[in-house]
Parts: sequence; structure tokens; C-alpha cells
Amino acid sequence: MNRLILLVMFFLYTAVKQSYSKSLSEIYLDDASLYSVKLRVSVDKPFIEDKKVGLRLGSGFLVDKNKGLIITNAHVTGSSISKVRVAFRDNDFISAKQVYVDPEIDMAIIKIKPSNIPSKVKEAKLMCDKKVANGTSVAAFGHPKGLSFSASRGIVSKYRFYRGKDVIQTDAAINSGNSGGPLINLDTGLVIGINKSSFKNSQGLSFAVPSNYVCIILNLFKQGKDPSPINLPLRFAQDRETENYKKVSSFFYNGKHIEIGSLLVAVDDKKINSPSELSFYLRGKKGKAKLTFQNDQGIDTYYIKLKPRQKVLDRKYLYLSGAIISKDYSSKYDDVKKPFFIHSVIDGTEAELAGMWQHCWIKSVEKIEPKDLKQIKSLVINKKQVDIITRCYSSRNDAMTTDYFLKLKINKKDIYIN
Repeated sequence: MNRLILLVMFFLYTAVKQSYSKSLSEIYLDDASLYSVKLRVSVDKPFIEDKKVGLRLGSGFLVDKNKGLIITNAHVTGSSISKVRVAFRDNDFISAKQVYVDPEIDMAIIKIKPSNIPSKVKEAKLMCDKKVANGTSVAAFGHPKGLSFSASRGIVSKYRFYRGKDVIQTDAAINSGNSGGPLINLDTGLVIGINKSSFKNSQGLSFAVPSNYVCIILNLFKQGKDPSPINLPLRFAQDRETENYKKVSSFFYNGKHIEIGSLLVAVDDKKINSPSELSFYLRGKKGKAKLTFQNDQGIDTYYIKLKPRQKVLDRKYLYLSGAIISKDYSSKYDDVKKPFFIHSVIDGTEAELAGMWQHCWIKSVEKIEPKDLKQIKSLVINKKQVDIITRCYSSRNDAMTTDYFLKLKINKKDIYIN
């Protein structure tokens, strides 16, 4: 009899426990609907990273109710100055402002007036202290294909280094509209990542930006410090077979290329496991950093001066009759990294009619090789028509370039530096 009672109590306990666990997941997803937002973003003067003008849709989530800070993807807000609108559940769209865009991990921070935040809205809680374990149950929350405030379940497949970045790989479906939304740990309710993308033509291969890196950027930003990546004279080669991504392919130090093929092992005597760890260890730091390399001869150390990259949103550009001209920080061509790169050409403008193309750069204006954007403006501002020579890489052969002679009609109203 006692055994029967114990057996009944065990089954009741199991049923209650399962019901409780299920209700916790539902609570966490209900909370997500209160801190998640819809995003509508319009880009009308795009830099090269944003490719083209137009409307883009995505997700985001509130992380600071007092300051009105919302996290999303950089590819949702754009790396150009954009018009951003956000909407909480059961509320209209309101204006938001880009305040930080990260060029390295596809993250952006936007800001809204705290007074515009509905009273029932909550803050998302981020997991900041560690990496998420493989096999963790998760949900990707957002607005996939226009299906608002919904979730897809899965697990963390692996925390891995992919295409030059640390990412969370998950089999939770991340579709168009999920980008920028939270990836939620269903055991704790904490946000462990920002939904980023899925692998094309595949199933169960999706990626998210890890929250431990998001926390570093967010904390630096809230402290009034620059969270931008450090501009390092260092690049790494990827060994996919052994999953080793710390072998030096380029290290320019004191006017020489050195340590090619060496392995980066530490920064300031702290062990480094990936290039992402190096980058995020250095963010917000000043002065110099000690880099330690291992090679066939032993150990070498160097001290490099730390300088953050220019903030993406601080870039100046020249609007030249429909062409957006600025420095290009993302180009794979070293000799294109000048202030005269043509990031985009707006349809139907004089720049398009003259034959200016995206991905080219300006070699001369009125037979003069310009030194900066201000000089280009001064050379054209009082003319009705100017002669311009552009240089473009071949679409078929990246090693070949072709120069083009153009005649551009000028209207003073269409020439300005922003």
C-alpha cells in the first residue's frame, strides 16, 4: 500500500514538474513579447555596406527602459544614416535614432524617448558572464515573414568561429523578419544572442550574435566610452580543417611585415582563443597592448598602440549630384581606401546619367587629383559641367582596372558634404 502511494505521488510530482517547466517557457516567451519591437528602416543615401536604397524590416529588443536603448542588427538599421521606426506590441510606430553601429559583429544600438515607452513594457535581461552551453534549449523571437511577435524553438548547436566572427549556431529557424530579435535561453529566460541570419538553401543552420560580446559593447556605450573595434595592423588566416583561426597572415609592425605564419597565443598575458576574443578584450582600452606570438623559434612579444576605428555613423560623405562619395573601410582593395570611393549612385540622378558606378573611385576632377572631399566640392561647385575620371575594377577580373572619362552636369543644390 505504501509503495502504491509513493508511486502515485511520484507520477503526480512528475506531472506537476512538467507542467511547471512548460509554464516557465511560456512565461519567458510572454515576456519577450513585452520587450521586443518591430523595426521599419529606410535608407536613402547608402554607404557600400548597405548596397542599395529602400525599406528593410526587422526586430529588436529593449535593454534599458530609463535610457530608451534598443538592440538590433547592424544589417537591419544599416551602416548609413537611416530613418528608423519601432513599434511595441499593440502600439503604433514611433521614431528612433541610431546611436551606435558596430562594423564587426552585426550589432546596432538605437534610442527612443523613454517617455514613449508603454508602461507594460519590460527590459530584456542579457546573459553576460559566460558562453552558452551546446545543447541549450532556445527560442528565436521576432516577426518572421510578417508573423508578428512569434517564436521558433531549437537548441544551441555550437558556439563557433564563422566567417571571421564568433557566433552561436542554432537549429531554431531564423527567417526574414527575425533579424535583430532575441535568442532566448528557455531554461533561464535570459537573452543569449541577437538573431542574425540563416544559412542559405539549408535547414537547421541559423546564427546569432553572442550576448557576452553584446554586453561589452552596451556597457562601454552606457559608460560614455567608445566601444568601437581597435584598428589593429593584424590579420589572420583561417584553417577550417583544424578550426584554428589565430595564424598570422599579416602583421605590419615598425614598417615591416613580420610573424607571418605565427600563432597568436595571448594579449596582455591573457590567453586568446579567437580573433573575436582579441578584439573584444581590447575594446575601450587605451595606451598599448602586449601581443604574444608562438613560432618555430619560440615566443615573440610586441607592444602596439591602441587606436579605435572611426565610428561608422561619424563618416563624412560628399553628395555629388546623386553619388555618395566617402572613404571605404570595408574594401578588399588596399589602394581603394581613399576618401573618394563611390559608395552608391541614386537612380535617376545626374551621377547615374553621367555613367558613375558604385564600387569605382574618383581619380581626377577637372584634370586635378583631389586631396580630400572639400577639394572635390570646391572644384565643381561653381561649374555647370565638369570632367571626371573614375577608376573601376573589372567585374570579371579583380586584378584589372579600367578608367572612364565622364561629363557630369552640376546643380549647386545637389552638392554638399554631410
